[in-house]
Amino acid sequence: MWDLVGAAMRSINHEGMQTLDWVIVIGMIVFLISVLLYCNRYMRNAADFLAASRCAGRYVLSISEGVAGFAVVSSVATFELFYQAGFASQWWSMLSSPVNLILSLFAWVTYRLRETRCLTLAQFYEVRYSRKFRIGAGILTWISGVVNYGIFPAVSVRFFMFFCRFPQHFDFLGISWNTYGVLLFVAIGLGVFFATCGGQIAIMVTDFIQGILCNVAFVVFIFFIFKLGEWDVSGGYVSWKQVTEAICMEPGMSQINPFDSNRIGDFNIWYFVIGILASFYARGAWQGSSGYAAAAKNPHERRMAGILGTWRGMAQGLMIMLFPLAVIVIMKHVDFVPLKEAIEATLNNSGVSAQLKEQGLVTTALSLIMPSGLLGLFVAVMFAAMLSTDDTYMHSWGSIFIQDVIMPFRKKPFTPQQHIWMLRFSIIFVGVFAWFFSFYFPMTEYVYMFFAITGAIVSGAGAAIIGGLYWKRGGTIAAWVSYAIGAFLAVSGIVLQQVWYLGKGRGLAYWLAEHTDWQWVDANIAKEVVKFPVNGQWINFICIVACVVLYITISLVEHYVFGKPDFNLDKMLHRGEYDTANEHIEKSEKVSWFAKMFGVTKEFTLGDKLIYLATILWTFMWFVFFIVFTIWEFAFHGVSNEWWLKLWHFKVYLTLVLGIGCTLWFLIGGIVDVVGLFKALANSERNDSDDGSVIDGAVAGEKK
Repeated sequence: MWDLVGAAMRSINHEGMQTLDWVIVIGMIVFLISVLLYCNRYMRNAADFLAASRCAGRYVLSISEGVAGFAVVSSVATFELFYQAGFASQWWSMLSSPVNLILSLFAWVTYRLRETRCLTLAQFYEVRYSRKFRIGAGILTWISGVVNYGIFPAVSVRFFMFFCRFPQHFDFLGISWNTYGVLLFVAIGLGVFFATCGGQIAIMVTDFIQGILCNVAFVVFIFFIFKLGEWDVSGGYVSWKQVTEAICMEPGMSQINPFDSNRIGDFNIWYFVIGILASFYARGAWQGSSGYAAAAKNPHERRMAGILGTWRGMAQGLMIMLFPLAVIVIMKHVDFVPLKEAIEATLNNSGVSAQLKEQGLVTTALSLIMPSGLLGLFVAVMFAAMLSTDDTYMHSWGSIFIQDVIMPFRKKPFTPQQHIWMLRFSIIFVGVFAWFFSFYFPMTEYVYMFFAITGAIVSGAGAAIIGGLYWKRGGTIAAWVSYAIGAFLAVSGIVLQQVWYLGKGRGLAYWLAEHTDWQWVDANIAKEVVKFPVNGQWINFICIVACVVLYITISLVEHYVFGKPDFNLDKMLHRGEYDTANEHIEKSEKVSWFAKMFGVTKEFTLGDKLIYLATILWTFMWFVFFIVFTIWEFAFHGVSNEWWLKLWHFKVYLTLVLGIGCTLWFLIGGIVDVVGLFKALANSERNDSDDGSVIDGAVAGEKK
């Protein structure tokens, strides 16, 4: 094992991980385990394990759920995207900002899901549709989730292997061990330990600590990597002047002008347009962090956690954007030729495929320029990102299998201890599956494209959720058909992509190149991977359209032809006379029609309204930028490259300043929320029947 550690401490341009670096990493792990064991004392029943007994405030929700979504795999995926598309990708994301803002401000789907008091999405399906549909949807959701999660450990471990330059094999006890397999076991094992030990309570609190660490570290990393102006004396590694000289401005491939990037390929405007549609349609459908969806102390806190997400991610978003930008400069600027050669040599000696080398490019470059101390801090941050995602996802998918596949078949409910242990065994199974999937599955697609296509397996969920929450005539048969068709189309896409994948002597692409006159196939045959003509994002779009059309059509047939009665939405959402838990907070002041139009309700305090207003203004400012520059582009035949560079430079500076302020703001608010969480858990009355069951069409454990 020491051969493995020693390999990490040897490097090309510096001495690698030193004692200080390992102390930082190991110290963080020990501290998190201590917090985990402390949290375990508050876990008493299934509601604690699944949803922290619904006691979480907005800041702890926003921070912990944010770092759980950050993930090493998401970082690597964003590195891939930005390295390919540059600032052009950021431009089209501005188009989605107003949509995401509207979804957060009006708490589209999330508010109503929390109103149902369901612990999982499939429990809502039983309340709204039927028990059989709950089981069917639960199975499909679980399969989609564990397959999607299957590559998370793979990408994370590859990240650390590239960053620490671990060898492919090491000797221990006279046996040659596969480094990748061993690290997979360690990474997944820690995730299982955290997910099973304290449930959602421990996951949320430890993720909060990791989120605060990450936000502080992000600011430090930004100042280390970048010298953002000629007057900047922060000692940055890459200057903005070098950025302007190295970033690609080739016609059709521009990384600063989004209107001149049509040759970039997968990450073009259509990728982002489809993503905007999917963000509206699939809101609440993905259950990778289902524990957070149910953990809020009331629906309003859940809404505010979503609104705060705009500010919580400032430093994080800037960091994962600037790192690949720095690597673009290193790989293309004449000032960094020796470092470029060292990076290429390291990747070529890694013994992995071209797709994995592309994933490891940014990581390898960073490992060669960071000094001791920062090296350890960066490993600690990325380890925290990996752990927070692993424990959250394994907790979610393990819980869904027990709650929505096993429990509906049981006539006798579990005791609280039996229930918790069944959840733990299910989480362990997810970890075992993830090891085998990560070890054997070949990556032939960009990470984000893999996410899109595996998420499309449950593309029917969007129609079933929106129709179930907002339309009293949404039908059960319609929900079944939309789920089935979405799954069929998505699985067909996955199979075709794998059949299409070429390796010498195999694959449909090779066969077509050898036996047909398809010149476009021949032109790509020299590449190591010939991608399927329809990428994961377009497959996702096809699934969405098919599911929506089928759900609406069949629901209308159920109502008008078969006479299916309207569903009582107020009862399901616990509104009016059905509000047995008194979760709808009422304030004394009245809300104007204008405020209501923007989603403001009586639950908003003055502080809530200020946050709300600031969020609207920030998003509106960038949307105005988007509209003005777009009109200018088409009306006056283009904006110069100099103007594009100034715009991106301004955005980087402004985001950095706000990111520092938001880090301090969330630190204070989060600490207050964590203290409040423990007080609420210590004083709350537990109801063991609140275990995710449905009795007579209502959530079990409700006050009558």
